[in-house]
Amino acid sequence: MTNPRDYPDLIKSTESGRPLRRGVKMLTINVDGQPFTYGQPGWWASFDDPADTEGQLADEDNVIRAAARREARAKAKHATLTPLVIRAIRELCALSQQEAARVFGGGPKAFEKYESGEVAPSSAMVRLLLLAAKRPELFEKGSGAPMILEGDAALIRETVRKSSIDRIYEWIYNSQPEQEHGGRRD
Repeated sequence: MTNPRDYPDLIKSTESGRPLRRGVKMLTINVDGQPFTYGQPGWWASFDDPADTEGQLADEDNVIRAAARREARAKAKHATLTPLVIRAIRELCALSQQEAARVFGGGPKAFEKYESGEVAPSSAMVRLLLLAAKRPELFEKGSGAPMILEGDAALIRETVRKSSIDRIYEWIYNSQPEQEHGGRRD
C-alpha cells in the first residue's frame, strides 16, 4: 500500500489509547442484506480480528470508504456497471465527466450521477460504455462530432440500401423536384 502523505506507521488511538498501525484491513459492509468485503486503508488496532473495528481514517482513506459504499449499493441493485467501472471507462477514453456527457449524451451531470451511484445508466448507455471499453479511441476527447470517412459513408449507403426505407431515402435525397412536381420547385 502506498503512503500518500508519509503518514506515521504507528499512532495512538484517541478513543482508547491503544496503538494503531497503518495498513489495510478487510471490512465487510451490508447493503440491502448483501455483504460486500473490501480493503480499507487506515490505522487499525487489529488487522486480523474482524470484531475489532477500532481504527482511524485520513482523507484519502475516506475516499476509499465512500467508493466501497457506492460499489456495494450498485452490487446490491445488480447493476451491470458499477460506479468505479463507469469511471474507469471514462478515464480510459481520457474524458472529464462533462466531456463524457457531451460525447456519450445523458445530460451535463450524467456521469457525475453514474459515478456517485445516484443514477444507474440506461441499457443503451451501458452498451455505449461497453463499446468504449473495447474501442476507447472512438470516444476520446474531440470525438463528440464524428467525422464520416469514405468507408463510413459506404457502410451507411449499404445499410440504407438493405433496409426497408431505401426507397424513401432515395426519394428524399436523390429526387429532382423540377421533374417530380411538373417543373415547379417548392
